[in-house]
Amino acid sequence: MELELLSSRINLNHTCLKLKVSIEDIKNKHPNRTDLITSMQQSLIEITQAMAVYQTLEKEFRATRQINFDLQHLNLQLKQDVKDLKKIIEYNNAEL
Repeated sequence: MELELLSSRINLNHTCLKLKVSIEDIKNKHPNRTDLITSMQQSLIEITQAMAVYQTLEKEFRATRQINFDLQHLNLQLKQDVKDLKKIIEYNNAEL
């Protein structure tokens, strides 16, 4: 999962960079193509927004994964406590 997250982040950043370079290239070589420039600039804004959302989701995913790990660890501890208490109960019942 870590590799996929890193790869996706890199791909988004790379796409954003390619779009910026393309916009500048078109502005320099074909400044009269305002329709294309405007469209590409809008796409760049949308990709930048998607990157921001992706970052937020990635942070939430990491936090949720940590909480899940902590809860699984606590669950294992509690299961062991239950086993220990059952043994104590069995021992106490045997003494009666």
